[in-house]
Amino acid sequence: MLALTLTTVANVLITMSLSPLFTALLARFVLGHPVPRRTWVAIVFAGAGIVWMYGHNLSGGSGALLGSLVALGVPVASAINWIVLQRAGGRVDLVPALLIGALASAALTLPAAWPTTASAADLGWLAGLGILQLAVPCVIAVRLARALPAAEIALLALLEIVFGIAWAWLGAGERPEAAVLAGGGLVLLTLALNEAVGLRARARDDDTQNNGERRDPAAASRPLAGPAGGHPAR
Repeated sequence: MLALTLTTVANVLITMSLSPLFTALLARFVLGHPVPRRTWVAIVFAGAGIVWMYGHNLSGGSGALLGSLVALGVPVASAINWIVLQRAGGRVDLVPALLIGALASAALTLPAAWPTTASAADLGWLAGLGILQLAVPCVIAVRLARALPAAEIALLALLEIVFGIAWAWLGAGERPEAAVLAGGGLVLLTLALNEAVGLRARARDDDTQNNGERRDPAAASRPLAGPAGGHPAR
């Protein structure tokens, strides 16, 4: 929100699209998880799609650099968040932490928002957004961190930018430009191909593991080594 007061939406969104890259690098050096080549390729193409969507709207005014630097805190914080979820999600149930974080955020921001001028209808909309836009997606993300590598989760999070445009088009009649549609299509195609290849690789690994267990029954009782949550690294 602070970055949006300093620079354009395009600058902020393109900066935020760096999140998968930062997450992949942190996962490699902090967790020691190898990032598949397909994920690196997907990160590059998805980032190119975001730039394509908003590149023509980039501004270079006096506040552009400062706003972009402030916005850079979003992908950095996001990358750290995914790494923490990946590291601790398999040992600790982090869902209660979401409630603690929400209460702490409300307590810290209440003085700045008081006295409130929101109507009952406004509060209803805000409550709905709090549940559907924040609470439910955050719980899903915490659970998802047990099953998918951090870099892939961050990559899938780029869908928020694409679907945000789609909802504004369908709900508010904000028709996107051709470049936005083309860039969004590239992002969707890249993510779909990345997940399709990933599913095939996981299925192939499962078949190999099952065949190995049939040849060596004792292997079934040995623990699997991999990222948090007990899932083998693929």
